[in-house]
Amino acid sequence: MVTETLSPAEKAHVLLEALPYIQKFAGKIVVIKYGGSSIEPDSGAIDPVILDIIWLKQVGLFPVVVHGGGKAITRLLERLGHQAQFVDGLRVTDETTLEAVEMVLGGLVNQQLVAAFNAGGCKAAGLTGVDGGLLSARQKTHPLGDLGRVGEVQAVNTDLIHALLQNGFLPVIAPLGSDEHGARYNINADSAAGAIAAALGAEKLILLTDVPGILKEGQVINQVSSDDVHSLIEDGTIAGGMVPKVEACLAGLAGGAKQVHILNGKDPHALLLEIFTERGVGTLVYEAK
Repeated sequence: MVTETLSPAEKAHVLLEALPYIQKFAGKIVVIKYGGSSIEPDSGAIDPVILDIIWLKQVGLFPVVVHGGGKAITRLLERLGHQAQFVDGLRVTDETTLEAVEMVLGGLVNQQLVAAFNAGGCKAAGLTGVDGGLLSARQKTHPLGDLGRVGEVQAVNTDLIHALLQNGFLPVIAPLGSDEHGARYNINADSAAGAIAAALGAEKLILLTDVPGILKEGQVINQVSSDDVHSLIEDGTIAGGMVPKVEACLAGLAGGAKQVHILNGKDPHALLLEIFTERGVGTLVYEAK
């Protein structure tokens, strides 16, 4: 670890550098979209991202985690002999796929994450968007094809989230939703995070992904306006799985989230660097004036 090479005085300097940001963001809600397993399968070690989120809560922020689990869903479908299909980065969800999504997101991944947070000394509570009518959804349509039981968020009931936060719990949310008839939908995790951040008026929406941000000609765009994002989608610079991510950014901004960031969750402590230092490590998307 980098900190092992620092002297005690240098370590103290790092902590003091973070102090103004801790004071600025204490008491503020930060919505974090997090994908992947919380446990490294070979070592059993807790993912450093989990430790970063626990640190945020420990210094007075109110993190809300919305998680994905795409790779685990695909693995389960392969075991069932069912081919995964995607349209413009969105998983086509038939009845078999929906069952797999519910088992993986609402069960396996959600409970892994909750257990990891609890093991780190952070009280966490797992739920899905179906619980308490958290995410009201309708079937999503797409010009490139039928997505099946894929939903888009129509409304967010934040009562349950606020109740958990007020009682010291970290909400860990699986992106499933339902409509007024009880039909259940698979919701893209980035989109769900954007809707939740907007409804909560979050200070920040942070999308942790496997790329360093929005790329143009192989280079990370450090900052981009909402207007420019639309242009980048139209010219094909933003395509595939990045489309729902930037759409989530736009939805979060339009709904009231103050800052939106896309970071590489594999970069060591990218989350802490983005929040507690002036150095940008990903792409900041801001509302065009």
